[in-house]
Amino acid sequence: KNWRCDGSLAQSIRLKFQSMKNWHESPLAQIALCIGAYALAGFYFGKFALVWTSPLLALGLRRPLIALASNLRYQARAYVWLPMHGHHYVFRDIRIHVVEDDDHFRWVNLADARKVVGWTANERALASAYPGRLKSLGAPAQVHMRDDALITHLGKENKPEALRFRTWLERNVAFPGRRTRKNFGIHGDTLDSDHP
Repeated sequence: KNWRCDGSLAQSIRLKFQSMKNWHESPLAQIALCIGAYALAGFYFGKFALVWTSPLLALGLRRPLIALASNLRYQARAYVWLPMHGHHYVFRDIRIHVVEDDDHFRWVNLADARKVVGWTANERALASAYPGRLKSLGAPAQVHMRDDALITHLGKENKPEALRFRTWLERNVAFPGRRTRKNFGIHGDTLDSDHP
């Protein structure tokens, strides 16, 4: 009989066989093989062979242990930082939470921006000055302001810290966001283009 399977099943079977074919490249498998060979030598040749082959065991375990430690470090970093990828920014030791919406516009947490600049404009005044540029986002709903509106507002501030924050925001948040929107063909990303 000829058996047919769909592409996803065939691909998963192929990947499984590839991973089984390369099982000896895993650090855990290498460590198990070294310890197994060492135990086998001790079983057949006695305690005397264990003493004399222990330097060989150390040499054999050196690379797999380093690779295992490197893999664990990489996995720990991925576990900690991947959920925050694209959302975590820091300006002068103050964490700035940034959310990117479906249209790749970036929204900056207003409370975090206030920690840096400390302006006194309330949310109602900002919402009337920049219509459609303030939203409540996040699991605990917090007010976020779109990056272009925040940059425009920071340009009106006289404080040197506000100007530094504006430059940092333009370079690290707004410019990469504009480049992403340009790559996706999304236009109308400035205050002037939305309100003719």
